[in-house]
Amino acid sequence: MKDLTKGNIYKTFLLFAIPIVVSSLLSQAYSTIDTVMAGKLLGDSALAATGALAPFNLFVNSTFWGYGTGVGIYVSHLFGARDYQKMKQVVTNNARIVSALLLVISALSLIFRQDLYRLLNVDPQIIPECDRYFIVITLGKVFLLYVINCGYVFHAIGDSAFPFYISLLTSVLNIAMSAACVLLLRMGVEGLAVGTVASAVICTVIYRAKLSAIFRKMGAGGKPAPLELQSVRETCKYALTSMAQQSIMYFATFFLSPMINNIGSAASASYTVTSRIYDINACIYISSSKTVGSYTAQCYGAKKYHLLKKGVRVGGLQAMVLVLPVIAACALLAEPVTRLFYKAEADPVSVQYTVEFLRYCLPFLFINVYANLYHNFFRGIGRMRALLITTIAGSVIRIIVSALLIEPFGIYGYYAGWVMSWVLDAAIGVGIYFFGSWRKVLKA
Repeated sequence: MKDLTKGNIYKTFLLFAIPIVVSSLLSQAYSTIDTVMAGKLLGDSALAATGALAPFNLFVNSTFWGYGTGVGIYVSHLFGARDYQKMKQVVTNNARIVSALLLVISALSLIFRQDLYRLLNVDPQIIPECDRYFIVITLGKVFLLYVINCGYVFHAIGDSAFPFYISLLTSVLNIAMSAACVLLLRMGVEGLAVGTVASAVICTVIYRAKLSAIFRKMGAGGKPAPLELQSVRETCKYALTSMAQQSIMYFATFFLSPMINNIGSAASASYTVTSRIYDINACIYISSSKTVGSYTAQCYGAKKYHLLKKGVRVGGLQAMVLVLPVIAACALLAEPVTRLFYKAEADPVSVQYTVEFLRYCLPFLFINVYANLYHNFFRGIGRMRALLITTIAGSVIRIIVSALLIEPFGIYGYYAGWVMSWVLDAAIGVGIYFFGSWRKVLKA
């Protein structure tokens, strides 16, 4: 546990951010290795199968990522105010609520999965592999999201080291189990899902034990916290808006995914690869900017409003320094980076789609660094309306531009809409940050 508002801000930010960034990269590493194994060992159909329902999975996951992020902000406020008993109650109650909701959603997803395949225009040739993968991932969704949301709680109390160790363990377990399932047990594409879910189950048990130990150390141990509706209502002020923000952001992907699948399996396979490469780059600045979110929330809880602006400046600089070299490497080495994901005999059209995304679209990702930075800042000070405005604007422009351009330009039209969403989101975030009413309210 650490108070991020004390000490040298540059050192504090870097020491807090590095474990989060590395943790995220480890998570992306095993996801990327799964994608590589799908493409290299199982072929283009497996690659397309693992990505065909990715927009739906991301939409569901992002909803609960947003909820967990909002809970983390409230936990940061309580930690800054030293209200540890209330903090335990918030963490415990929301773990119960999220688990119950996920069980219901997972059950409905499995019951209506054939309708979902039709809705997303999944290529009939890949549906058998897609179905096997989707069933396993859905059965383990409670554990997958519990691990992620526990990380938000630890970040909220200034601990980025323990989630790093969990990410390292998860990565090793996931890669080892997935490889064993695919290479030794010959399970096919569902073997990748089994490795992912099994590693999450193990880490869920570890996280629960660690949280219990932390609450005891804070003097908030003893009996489990009762379900208290007032606490839930207070949490919802942060969590539901953040949940909506994340849902809106990924709804655009979900809404447009049938159009991508309708282009053909080459576009679906390319989108799987470009999404994975995007995720690797994005996780760096998103993870770095979580420092700003946790720092801002602790400042807000401790009423240290005078520190907020400096936190944004340092956070923005740090995120750019960390991510720009990776973006440049992917753009300059587009061909060899792309070939890491495909067999030698892979569809050249799919390969071309991916290479051109890396060369001409990915360099604009630096704009999204600032969009995400302001998201974290607005969330940290509880300005959820600003958070929603920026996200809705970016998502709407993405849907409009992509829908207009996909038909004449195919997958390139979708990529153009993606880039435009980064630009508008960042532009509105800058405007609200410099001219918004939050400055007067907090007297910053």
